[in-house]
Amino acid sequence: MIYQVGEKSGIYCIESAGQARVYFVGAPDYALIDAGMPGKADKVITALAQIGVQPLQVKRIILTHHHWDHVGGLWELKKRTGAEVIAHSRDADYVSGKRQRRAPRRLSGRMMFTVVGLVGAHNVATVEVDRRVNDGDQIGSFTVVHTPGHTPGHICLQRGDCLFSGDLLLATSPAFRETPHIFTADVPTARESIRKVAKLEFQTILSSHNPPYVFRAAERVRALASKLGTIPE
Repeated sequence: MIYQVGEKSGIYCIESAGQARVYFVGAPDYALIDAGMPGKADKVITALAQIGVQPLQVKRIILTHHHWDHVGGLWELKKRTGAEVIAHSRDADYVSGKRQRRAPRRLSGRMMFTVVGLVGAHNVATVEVDRRVNDGDQIGSFTVVHTPGHTPGHICLQRGDCLFSGDLLLATSPAFRETPHIFTADVPTARESIRKVAKLEFQTILSSHNPPYVFRAAERVRALASKLGTIPE
């Protein structure tokens, strides 16, 4: 399934790539944001075909972070598109296989890390990262916002009044929520990242695990950030 976010935005949400959404941004960027789960690359290619986009038109695959539901389809999509693979410098070695993925600090997180490993989450095909980026870098019309915590190199991408937020938070209605701590490597750092994003101005947030939220999204992030001091660790 693929649909355009808003009217004439050129931003499309692909909901057939597994647990995490993949976003496609058209001209002039022709970029995929994340790559979906293993075995879902054909679903992404089919979705793009529905809007008239051929694989070789995709110029970039930008990764918000290295978790398997975001990079599982990367090897196949890279092969099919020839696109440049881009990730933050602190996550790039996990994507390329030069560093092994690490369990979160919390006991519950380590237990979940072991469980998902049993179903192959730690054994996705590795892909060399073509370009490593850092906070404030420009990728076409995107600005990189380094938001560590969920992973060391997690990033958001700001493009005009839209923010692609990866797994920074859950954009749920009526109130935004933290990503469950069980999946987050460093909760205090993740909270600082939410506070950082709360200082930005945008209208639409494009989250990986929720439908796009297109109205006054920054206000919702600021409301969440204001509560973080009172949420138990």
